Amino acid sequence: MIFSHKNYYRILRVSPRASRKTIRTAFRNLAKKYHPDTSRLDTETATIKMRALLEAYRILIDSDKRAIYDLRFQKTGPSRGRTYRETLESRRDDPYSLAMLVFYDLLNGNRNQAIFNYEEFRRDYGKKFELGTLLGFADYLDCAFLLAEAYQGRGNFREAGRLYEDAYREDREWNYFRHFRQEVKQRIRTVYCRQLPRILPPEEAIGCYRKLLEEYSFPKNDRAFFLKKIAESYCHLDQLETARHYFQEALKLKPNLSGTKKLRQKLGAPI
Repeated sequence: MIFSHKNYYRILRVSPRASRKTIRTAFRNLAKKYHPDTSRLDTETATIKMRALLEAYRILIDSDKRAIYDLRFQKTGPSRGRTYRETLESRRDDPYSLAMLVFYDLLNGNRNQAIFNYEEFRRDYGKKFELGTLLGFADYLDCAFLLAEAYQGRGNFREAGRLYEDAYREDREWNYFRHFRQEVKQRIRTVYCRQLPRILPPEEAIGCYRKLLEEYSFPKNDRAFFLKKIAESYCHLDQLETARHYFQEALKLKPNLSGTKKLRQKLGAPI
């Protein structure tokens, strides 16, 4: 992952000292130029640029969010010599600042603190504390990825999978970070194929493998492996006819599928 600070002022082509009126005017002018319905650019490029404009505008037009944004990489806060983190932590009535606090701790390797705060803020604010709504798009993707990684490291694979999937869907909708998507997809594969099924009963593990088959486009060899794992799960449930069906589907995709000796013996299939 590459975590970069986006220059919202540069995106809107305004000075860091620009007034709200100037910011609003700049956004409107650029939106006319880059909106996919009116732009001369191809739809994909126009959509990407429009998304960046919306992200920058949403942060800079809000005075509180803009103040936090401006302080983000400074060493001290606006008063009393506070650090940036202390400034964020002091703004307990502002969900955006608290979302940035979670992100800040993740960026600085304070995973346990980030998770503790994230769960506390979700309890306190409920639906008002949604990272995807509070943060800018680029920050959200990075934050969701790091938070998922932190949960994965602690063995909370359900929450890790949920966050990886949220980030994947959001990025796929806007086609913003092409390099990002494949990496997240592989994390999703690891969680739902290797990690979560180990701690779930067979009937729930089947749901993990189905998710990978039905909601994501993986190569043929991977799909054959998922089908084999479904067959093994049905064997554990003593539903052998269903297991045979999925095993046959796996072999259609990859006839020389490895690691099938025990499964073949259980199903009475030729070895």
